[in-house]
Amino acid sequence: MKRQTLAFIALAITIFYGVGFAAFDTGRAYAVLGATLVTVSWIAVGVFGQDGARGARTPAERRPRT
Repeated sequence: MKRQTLAFIALAITIFYGVGFAAFDTGRAYAVLGATLVTVSWIAVGVFGQDGARGARTPAERRPRT
């Protein structure tokens, strides 16, 4: 999956988690579970996010000289 899409989803989860503190009377369980969900979503961006070129790790590998 594209890294931009995963980052957008992780950002939305992070925003909703923050809004939840203001909108609801939250307890300790909400804080722990929500923080875990946010952490896992951002880790997924790094682990499963794919850049434009498959397997490329640096910009030089993405655009080889012709």
